[in-house]
Amino acid sequence: MRTLPPPARASLPREVRFEGHAIVSADGMIAAADGSMPDKLRNAADWQQFQAALDDSCVVVLGRLGHQAHRNPGRRRLVFTSQVERLADDPSDRNALLFNPGGATLADVLAALGIEDGTVAVTGGGRVFDYFLPVYDRFSLAESHQLKMPAGRPCFSAGHPRTVLSAAGLVPRHFTMLDPAAAVTITRWDY
Repeated sequence: MRTLPPPARASLPREVRFEGHAIVSADGMIAAADGSMPDKLRNAADWQQFQAALDDSCVVVLGRLGHQAHRNPGRRRLVFTSQVERLADDPSDRNALLFNPGGATLADVLAALGIEDGTVAVTGGGRVFDYFLPVYDRFSLAESHQLKMPAGRPCFSAGHPRTVLSAAGLVPRHFTMLDPAAAVTITRWDY
């Protein structure tokens, strides 16, 4: 897989915030080896907080496979894909813009969407999470501590999300036990 040029924070509007959202297994995986999300990784308390955060965002960013797998409830979406040269409207979803980060910059995309302020919700997959690492203002990391997926797909290519977020300069500032029975926590990582 080709390495994408990272976005330059200095080129982006100052009032735009970038927040990542992921639920991972105890070993930092966001999906099984085949890319599917196991039922044991799903959690109702996390889902409720996640949906509220997406409702509050100015745009939701996700990969092409996630976009195709999960119907859009009407939110504005930015879809990572190499199937377009730069930017293109999604012919099947009037609220979605297709974005090839190898052909257009994040500054180009925000300008095309008319986004000058607000929160950009980054929801994955791994390639998308990696791309936004240099610009996250916050990352909401839910963890399912009873589930391990050693052959799964990682949230970040460089290792466990806690290690990667810490190395990027984010700090765990708020911890909540979302679901004690399922051992699901959420930690808000901020600058």
